[in-house]
Amino acid sequence: MQFDKKEFIFIPIGGSEEIGMNANLYHYNDNWILIDLGISFPDETNLGVDVILPDFEFVKSLKNKLVGIFLTHAHEDHYGAISYYANEINCPVWGTEFTLALLKRKLRENGTKFNFEMKTIPKNKNVKIKDFDIEVVKASHSIPQPLSFFIQTQAGNIFHTGDWKSESSKNLNEGDFFNSLKKISKKNISSIVSDSTNALVEGITPSEDFAYHGLMKIIKKRKGCVLITCFSSNISRVKSIIAIAQKLNKKISIVGRSLNRSVEAAIETGLINNSNFLDLNKNKDNLSNVIIICTGSQGEPTSALTRISQGKHNNISLGAGDTVIFSSRKIPGNENAILKLENRFIERGIEVLNDEEHDVHVSGHPSKHELIEMYNLLSPKSVIPVHGNSKQLRANASIAKSCQIENVIIPKNGNVISISSKNVKSINNINTDVKTFDNGNIISLNDERFVVRKHALWNGLVSISIVLNEYGEMLTVPKLSQNGISDSIKMRNTLLEISLQIEDFIENTDKAKVFDDDYLDSEIKKIIRKEMKSSFHVRPVTNVHINRIQ
Repeated sequence: MQFDKKEFIFIPIGGSEEIGMNANLYHYNDNWILIDLGISFPDETNLGVDVILPDFEFVKSLKNKLVGIFLTHAHEDHYGAISYYANEINCPVWGTEFTLALLKRKLRENGTKFNFEMKTIPKNKNVKIKDFDIEVVKASHSIPQPLSFFIQTQAGNIFHTGDWKSESSKNLNEGDFFNSLKKISKKNISSIVSDSTNALVEGITPSEDFAYHGLMKIIKKRKGCVLITCFSSNISRVKSIIAIAQKLNKKISIVGRSLNRSVEAAIETGLINNSNFLDLNKNKDNLSNVIIICTGSQGEPTSALTRISQGKHNNISLGAGDTVIFSSRKIPGNENAILKLENRFIERGIEVLNDEEHDVHVSGHPSKHELIEMYNLLSPKSVIPVHGNSKQLRANASIAKSCQIENVIIPKNGNVISISSKNVKSINNINTDVKTFDNGNIISLNDERFVVRKHALWNGLVSISIVLNEYGEMLTVPKLSQNGISDSIKMRNTLLEISLQIEDFIENTDKAKVFDDDYLDSEIKKIIRKEMKSSFHVRPVTNVHINRIQ
């Protein structure tokens, strides 16, 4: 696709009409920048899938025209795909000290090879790269050092919010987001690419102080061990828990690889004083005066929290009188996994508390009235809602229109959107796919192997092996096996019937066709599926192995 060199273009390749996988391209004067490169996680419909990635093919086609990747913050849905595409990146990756510290650790732990340069975004200075003038705006979120970007070109400009909320996390020394916005509020803003996560939520999102006081109220009344699970990157929450422990004269233990990684990065960048955390490898007898901060809040099957709930953790054993607090929200799609996790604790007499009934978590995203305040303060010509499902994007669009912003475009991934000082319009589309990492390779989520896995889950698998001599005659009876359908006598009889039918078919088939493997494969599959449909009402995945002996 050809682009007018002087046209300012926005293309979301991930993060539109979905939560996660944020990746946003900007073009001007034949150069491109990418804001974020994140992942999302599968739900129960994505069998055998551990991670979902944005399509990087168009970005790769840009080659040296991609002049920089800018990271708003170090949440997986904004930076997690870098470790998968690292060897494809040939431009600098920009981020704050904390973001880059986490990125370095992630790449090192994964053994990922990369050649790109990491550049720290300077404090209180613009980044000038080719014909992009990028003004850095400090935001507030649920992770240290989040940023928004005001991207300026001669053709127009965009304020890219990233994830934000107005109320700051004071324990991270963050300023008020709206104070940060004042420096760009007097400028002519062509458009805002806007976070939509909480567009359906009334009011404003509370500050971290809300969670601190809620947790303190609960913990000071508990005499047993308290385990708190939260998102591993939520350093503000970790600092709140550390402060609570210090006031209550309790010890802190950090459990989980990703959480340890985040805490180490926070210590390295001066966000956490090097606290004397309790090592449960050496001290695991008496946990009554210990607060454990643990990963696994989304019910991840291999997480520390899951192993604790199953009684399989080497160092942590909870029982009656202990408390587990879910200081996090449920990511859509994870509800069932979290419910099973909670029930395992409850069945063992362990008290389970979550944010649905207690003040133990706050969001990192702006609610409805914060969006209204931002739009009224910045008065953009247009708004492009991103970072949300269809319902959330449309709610954000309605909010913008209520603020007298009539030019609103709700994008889909791959939409090519032209931006000018006067107008914003959709002009074209690029092809985008959804990828995953499978057996060391990045492949499409629409790949046949995933279709087969789903089909096999509901319909089972039948395999058959036949051996033919040089004359096309069967040397042995067909060998059949099945998985996932039935182990009944009826199944054994059905397999026998299929075997007899295939023997008759081979014997009565024109000799020329007996030597056509494709023909045999197709016809044998028809016989198997017909009988399985008749006997068990399924159409199984069918594998035919034809062996020829010369």
